[in-house]
Amino acid sequence: MAKNNAKQKKKHNKVQKVIPVNKKAKDTFFKKVYESEERQKKLTSFLLGIDAGKVTVANVRPVLFGNKENDFACMCDGVFYVLTEAQSSVSPNISYRLLEYAVAGLRSTVDSEQLLYGRTRVYFPIPKLYVLQAGLETKAGGLPEKVQYDMRLSESYLSVEEKYGERAPQPDLDAVVHVYDFRMTLDEVLRYIEQGVLPERFEAYDNDMRSYALVANGITYMQRTGKDVKYTVPENVTTVAGYLELMLDRGVFVDLLSDKEVCDMTMAQFSRDDILIYQGREEGREEGREEGREEGREEGREEGREEGIKAFILDKVEDGVEESTIIQKLSRHFTLDEKTAKQYYRVYGR
Repeated sequence: MAKNNAKQKKKHNKVQKVIPVNKKAKDTFFKKVYESEERQKKLTSFLLGIDAGKVTVANVRPVLFGNKENDFACMCDGVFYVLTEAQSSVSPNISYRLLEYAVAGLRSTVDSEQLLYGRTRVYFPIPKLYVLQAGLETKAGGLPEKVQYDMRLSESYLSVEEKYGERAPQPDLDAVVHVYDFRMTLDEVLRYIEQGVLPERFEAYDNDMRSYALVANGITYMQRTGKDVKYTVPENVTTVAGYLELMLDRGVFVDLLSDKEVCDMTMAQFSRDDILIYQGREEGREEGREEGREEGREEGREEGREEGIKAFILDKVEDGVEESTIIQKLSRHFTLDEKTAKQYYRVYGR
């Protein structure tokens, strides 16, 4: 029996290497941050609470998520399978999304035929699920008291206690996601930009996760100044570029933010909503100019607006944003009434 187990474990160690790496997925700043092996090891060591040895990138693209690849996944020492997602919008469904990723990734570590029909036990690496949450909140009441907390898939199960009481069967499947929530209020972001003061709950996390969130939150804040009265223009910087220069001065991602291409990519990632709107309007204007007639301009603007709305909805759906939130944002950004926004969502969001 011991001999058979030894053979099985040896075979298992060999087949674990087949986790596919999707090299065609679009790059994001988060992926750029964790592109280097050094940062991958630091992140994995921090999350697992161990001194990570060999770390191998192992991102997956589950079938149900189309072209959406998970943000970062790796095998650590051939034992742990770490999946990490970065979010700017809060999604209560993240537990299921990571479960989907985990199942796809784990299945790729073994021979499917043996897994489904084999008579010997298949050994898996241990899945660990994490979320890095960034973003802005207008009120402090919308933020958790601590940076780290857990979310569970079982929190989304239908309630049965009222109907069955203590006899209610317990769920047989759960998934625990460890969240590191670096969202900030508008006052906290402004204070950090002007004075370099971090929220007290951030102080214990002097790492790349916190730096990523500070860059993301600051860029988002700066992009909204001048467009929304709630966002006060800081006294020391007035543009996104100026904010990135401030990050460099404070020693944040010096190796990355010194590169213009990385800076451009960074700004683009955190202004997708504005870019989609801009592209929709500009495509319309450009097509109209080429026609050279008022009729052509109007037709071009309308077509461009339609493309912008479509791209906006698809982008939000891909990020797992709830339908009601997408409709609200769509109404606000494109000046649509709720009925029209819902009609667009039914056309492009399902």
